[in-house]
Amino acid sequence: MQGSRVAWKEAAWIFGLSRLIILLVSSIGIVLLPQAGQTLANTCRASFDPCFTAWYRWDAIAYVNIAHHGYTYLPDTAFFPFWPLLEHFGGILLGSSFPNSYYFAGLIIANICFYFVLVLLYHLLAVDFEPDTARRALFYIAFSPYAIFFFLGYTESLFLLLSIGFFLLLRRGKPLDWWLAGSLGFLAMLTRSSGMILAIPYLVVYLQRFWVTPERARHNWGEKLNALAPLILIPAGVLVYMIYLGYATGNPFMFISQEGTFHWHRHLNFPWVGIIAAFSTVFSSTNFDNVKIQNLLDLSFTLIPLITLVLGWKYIPLHYALFALALVLFTLSFPQSTEPLASQPRYMMAIFPIIAILAIWGKRPRFNLAIIALILPLFAVNIILIISHRWVA
Repeated sequence: MQGSRVAWKEAAWIFGLSRLIILLVSSIGIVLLPQAGQTLANTCRASFDPCFTAWYRWDAIAYVNIAHHGYTYLPDTAFFPFWPLLEHFGGILLGSSFPNSYYFAGLIIANICFYFVLVLLYHLLAVDFEPDTARRALFYIAFSPYAIFFFLGYTESLFLLLSIGFFLLLRRGKPLDWWLAGSLGFLAMLTRSSGMILAIPYLVVYLQRFWVTPERARHNWGEKLNALAPLILIPAGVLVYMIYLGYATGNPFMFISQEGTFHWHRHLNFPWVGIIAAFSTVFSSTNFDNVKIQNLLDLSFTLIPLITLVLGWKYIPLHYALFALALVLFTLSFPQSTEPLASQPRYMMAIFPIIAILAIWGKRPRFNLAIIALILPLFAVNIILIISHRWVA
């Protein structure tokens, strides 16, 4: 009970502080900086709409479009349905006739999900490691350079919430918990294609508990089958989406075909292809333009988490490490042809075991200060870039 109160308390102050900073930095940026393609900043005196919709950009627009109109625009089928479905019902609750109701529903749901992310992450890491590690992890993830995407109407908060809840249920491992974990895996699969990766930690924990440990003899075949059967729920998520697409568009693989179109430019490839292409773009010429800067940022904030995982995998449980590695390899396997590592830095944020490694290393005061000194300015910069409608990730 005491641990639960601590989790809520730690999550509350970090959540509140991070949201306050986002709103303050956004307000300053809106007033002082013009949006992309404009010459003057918005004063918000004539209309509050440009200020209220400052975070309405990129994927957030696609999700609102799906929530409002369904998959009427075929390239949007690349986005899995659970998040826009939540936005749809949230928009109805806010009043579907109200302008921007789906957009505001996305912001509200994303932030509610992120608060519970902080609560559950504290629970998970405080037991698997120690409370101080959990506290540092909450601070690092809430103020990470790309943490603005936990505030926007994107899937980051929801996917991370489902993943951490999944790990908590696996750790507890009661008979019903396996089915609840499988259900969260099903919803994660309906949220993102990378939800399939949750099958790996599920299998690892299952094998450790029922086949590897000395206590395996205590479990009968009924218990083993009960724990294994829910695994099928994870791939069932994508099958449900494929059935829907087959009915709605006539092509159950529409989400795959749309990924490779001129709109998204993503194709399955070896994980290292995008990294090599990004290196090539960065060092191809002496001209330092916006394209090169963006590729350099993508490359840096892809390699830093990757190097962290390589150096720190031994500090985390096996199912953490394999989940992190598989998720990194999966997201790297779909590079974009125009910007090889586009969105990769924000995909890395869902890999919470990397945050756990950094939090473990953060026991050393100098390392902790170095992390804070690095992430806070970049956090503010990315907020400003987002509200000025410039591409971040």
